[in-house]
Amino acid sequence: MTKETELKLRISPQSLPALTQFLNTQARPLSHSTLKNWYLDTPAAALSSARAALRIRQHGDGYEQTLKTRGQSQAGIHQRGEWNWPLTSPQLDSTLLQSAEVAEHWPASINVAELGEIFTTHFERQAWLWQLDGCEAEVVLDQGEVSSGRKTLPLCEVELELKQGDAAGLWAMALQLAEQAPLWLSDISKAERGYRLARLSQPWAQTPGVSAEDDMAAALPQWLSYELLHLQRALEHCLWDNNIHGALDAWTHWQALRALPQLAGKAIRRNQTRALREALDQLQQPLQQLAATAQLLSYLRSADEESDVRDELNSLQAVWMERLQQLRDDAVLAQALTQAAAALYALPPLKEGSEQAGHWLRHLLRQHQPLLEQLKRQRPQSTEQWRGMAHELALLCMACDYARALPQVNAPGETVWRALSDMLNAETLLQRPWPLPPLNPAAGAEQRTADDYSGWAEEHLQHLARQL
Repeated sequence: MTKETELKLRISPQSLPALTQFLNTQARPLSHSTLKNWYLDTPAAALSSARAALRIRQHGDGYEQTLKTRGQSQAGIHQRGEWNWPLTSPQLDSTLLQSAEVAEHWPASINVAELGEIFTTHFERQAWLWQLDGCEAEVVLDQGEVSSGRKTLPLCEVELELKQGDAAGLWAMALQLAEQAPLWLSDISKAERGYRLARLSQPWAQTPGVSAEDDMAAALPQWLSYELLHLQRALEHCLWDNNIHGALDAWTHWQALRALPQLAGKAIRRNQTRALREALDQLQQPLQQLAATAQLLSYLRSADEESDVRDELNSLQAVWMERLQQLRDDAVLAQALTQAAAALYALPPLKEGSEQAGHWLRHLLRQHQPLLEQLKRQRPQSTEQWRGMAHELALLCMACDYARALPQVNAPGETVWRALSDMLNAETLLQRPWPLPPLNPAAGAEQRTADDYSGWAEEHLQHLARQL
């Protein structure tokens, strides 16, 4: 088994020429090839459930069988084990899966006889070997499509795979590439996209690897990585899959990631997170505007009378698509996300001895408990009151999220956390200045104002408060 260490980035096809030209001058071209890949699994996607992937690849006249095991991600850099075996034909060789080494990682419940093709990924690959500051990486540019039955998804991405040196060097390479074209960090693999297209994807879930007894020096980097990973994946779903929930989740996790270092001041010095904070600040306004657009879209799509809001919905949908395109093409913002991840990856070991994670989290929950009581008993009666509690609401939501994985911490349950999350989403429509242009009204109707839409959000907030 070999260990694969790589960094993945999404790119729009129109940006490929600039990136290719740069790589041709800075790196050594290796090859240009056509790769055809068939992914195998059981009808119930048992391999995917075990976070493994099995594929057969055709490269020219040759074939290869590959098994990839459950991996891990650190601030965007992925590591996972893999086996590669040459084949003489594009047929699965099940005997290769029976070795003692593979058996240690092969899910025991999977019957090899049930394996069959689930989806394909066929693409053109350009490859270069790049050396920069003692780091050597293979850079590949893949363009093609993911297919399952008659359904297809476009595929256009860049991968940097470490060959020699320190994995930290991949960030320097990624940032240089980001100066040539908009490149967005990616955590969603080709396989994950294929399973989703085949409607066999497993719900993605990631919890912080933190226990109540952990020192904050160990817990804080885990929580920061958790927030960054969720921000990155949510934004990827939003930008490339047109997912409005991704926009709302990205804004929620941005708020937590931005606030967390300040809340844990005993465990981390302010200058240790300067680069992270500066990069995140560049993303604040675009993410907040995108989240507000997504929240209003969700209201309009759920209207009781579709005919009353059809023109507004079409108008807002056009705004939404335009903003997605602007973000995908914004090299500065894409680079800011990469800079944030690089800063987190480079975070030095923190000084131990400040306090335990469980103690810190219980203190944070007690500190914001009055807000929860206020929401339950009094419920704000004005836009200004709701707007004034937005930041504290984000902190309480974050604390409840962490506490879900720590049963030792006495915290509100899942229902309260979900209600608080929905409140954060509704709060995006209370922001001023108003982040949206005027929308087309229905024929014969007056154009709604920002206060009208904020009123919808306030009604929703009142309803959610009654659920607490």
